[in-house]
Amino acid sequence: MEPGTTEVIAPPIHRSGSFRGTACPDLLARDPETAELFVFPHRGRWQGPETFGEPVRIGEGFDNVLWLGTGDFTGNGYADVVVISKDEQALVHLNQGGLNGMDTLAAPLRFGGKLPEVTYDTIALGDLTGDGRTDIVGRLQHTGQVHRIINRSAAGAPEMFAPPQPFAVLDPGDIPAGLADVTASGRPDLLVLHADNSLSVHEVYAHGRGPEGEPAGEAVRHALDTGWNLETYKVLTLTDIDGDGHPDLLGLRHDGTLMVHRHSGSFDPRSPETTFDPPQVLGKGWDRFDIIS
Repeated sequence: MEPGTTEVIAPPIHRSGSFRGTACPDLLARDPETAELFVFPHRGRWQGPETFGEPVRIGEGFDNVLWLGTGDFTGNGYADVVVISKDEQALVHLNQGGLNGMDTLAAPLRFGGKLPEVTYDTIALGDLTGDGRTDIVGRLQHTGQVHRIINRSAAGAPEMFAPPQPFAVLDPGDIPAGLADVTASGRPDLLVLHADNSLSVHEVYAHGRGPEGEPAGEAVRHALDTGWNLETYKVLTLTDIDGDGHPDLLGLRHDGTLMVHRHSGSFDPRSPETTFDPPQVLGKGWDRFDIIS
């Protein structure tokens, strides 16, 4: 069974990865006018607006894109690029061994597409099993049912992913927006965006995790903050901008200002709203891009 998608898929949170195999994720950006992809390499430490270097062009012809993100699908430490196309095909461009301009990515490999009986309207990427390979989480269209789709390592092949299995149950209006270890538990949590523009973290593995990424009990929900709506930010991206091992949030405002909400470095379930620091300006002039990942 292959993961399905629809044209309404629009995850508000993407996830960054390292195209050079380092501990610091780079930023991938798409220019919709030219259909080009660029990587802004991380300089290796937090330097405010100078954290990322000059862009490197790595792709062209990325106009037939419904959704785009990065993940390590092979477990080799390099970020690959996954694309959901407008004709609802799931494609992966494997990294060929580093950041090397137009030779960075291999030709696309199809690994999935829309199923008549399983259609997801949002997806998120993360490693659910701890094996170093990126898995997929998807919300079944118009429901609160969230499935996990485990990477079986056959990169680019139709059998790359296992059949969908239950992962979490949300309210129908909730959006499973991203996967990251927000709670510092050593396991990924599910970030959820709610209809009232609040953001919460669902500690899906609060009671343990099985070998196939199955939660051992019900998730524990922690309310993070409000004001994360797409009226303020047109894109939100998960990354580790300061290299402390905790996920930070980048927000691209409609005026082209790139903001960062850094993780405080700790998580207190008694006051989860203090998990992310107030935003800082990371840069201006990013309005040419419609995807930051």
